[in-house]
Amino acid sequence: MDVVVPAHNEESGITACLDRLAESIEVKRVVVVANACSDRTAELARNHHSNPDVIVVEQPGKALALNAGDALCEGFPRAYLDADIDLAGADLDALAKAVVPGVDASYPASRIDLDGTSWLVRRYYAVWQRLPSVSRSSAGRGVYVLSEAAHNLLFPLPEDLISDDGHVSRTITNRTVVPTAVVTVKAPRDIRSLVRRRLRVHRGNTRIQQSSATGSGLASVFNLLRTRQAYVTDVAVFISVTMLARIMVSTRRGPVDWGTDHSSRTP
Repeated sequence: MDVVVPAHNEESGITACLDRLAESIEVKRVVVVANACSDRTAELARNHHSNPDVIVVEQPGKALALNAGDALCEGFPRAYLDADIDLAGADLDALAKAVVPGVDASYPASRIDLDGTSWLVRRYYAVWQRLPSVSRSSAGRGVYVLSEAAHNLLFPLPEDLISDDGHVSRTITNRTVVPTAVVTVKAPRDIRSLVRRRLRVHRGNTRIQQSSATGSGLASVFNLLRTRQAYVTDVAVFISVTMLARIMVSTRRGPVDWGTDHSSRTP
């Protein structure tokens, strides 16, 4: 299995990422793409004992980085893994083994880390984690593994693509989640950071139209309420955050001076 690792200013985590990949049995080649970096990401990757291929792409854009790294790969299945996620090498092996005839993409289960988050953020995720569309989608997990057929359908990625894993989820229907492989996703700490994050997601979804609080997504939310899987307060917070982000996208507005969202994943 070949692995593409896009990395934008990841000097604090690239070594740990490569350490985990080095523990994998299935991984034969790793390509690190230092994408528009202003730190030592490329240097640290080149000095790693696993000797990954390292290329530098000056232009920003994750899709551009993924395409550049993908062009150097040869083997299948092929993994695409964000440098900032915490996924054990054995879990990546499990994802590779899950790509068999009839299954063209695999991705891990996800666990939302809510430690240190505000009450409103916890109310939002009480609904989000129970939505059927969330469990079916690979979006926000930071890693997916593709068969050769899926790869040929998806690559090269459109350079203006924002959510690559969401694009995979929408395009590849014969995909599977591997429940024994788990990636931890850190939730935003406060409601302002959450809205900022959802704004980025909804901007990306203008191309791939994923789950939302409209249409069938809204029906799923109210079904949670009807079946007593969520409280009224939880649903109210979820819909308010989702609609606020959608309104900001439609009016081309964004939160002003709401601080920086330092969390690494995008659930």
